[in-house]
Amino acid sequence: MLTKLDQYFEEVLCTLFLGVVVGSVLMQVVLRFFFHTAAAWAEETAVYGMIFAVYLGATMAVRDRAHIRITLLVSRLPRALQVASVVLADTLWLAFVIFMIVQTTAYTQLLFNVTYQTPGLGIEQRWVQMFIPMLFTLMLFRILQVYWRWGKDRFEGLPL
Repeated sequence: MLTKLDQYFEEVLCTLFLGVVVGSVLMQVVLRFFFHTAAAWAEETAVYGMIFAVYLGATMAVRDRAHIRITLLVSRLPRALQVASVVLADTLWLAFVIFMIVQTTAYTQLLFNVTYQTPGLGIEQRWVQMFIPMLFTLMLFRILQVYWRWGKDRFEGLPL
């Protein structure tokens, strides 16, 4: 069960949110083209669905080590420099993710001091914004998971 959750968590949620985007946009097109009206909440739903899908896709890419890297240069270096360059890049990336967790958490906490409802859906903005630090935390977990698995493999190859 945990293996399936580890393997498919991001895919399932990403697919769900992309389905929300497609459904909202399609419904909006049909309503505007055929009925000359629009749903006020559909645009917000599509935007939030896209934001969540992008962050989940980035987390999925972290898990699968599918982010764009300049591997041509790294592959030509000696093994020690290969490992050092990948670890350095991931350390900088890890620092950025931690910085974003801190900043997005601080921003979300500010939203608990005010009342700001989204115009279309009528929900508090703080509930939507809370997902961003949560998704960065998931990304942090996936980065650490990659290195933990690399350690279990006795640091063979690169942390891929």
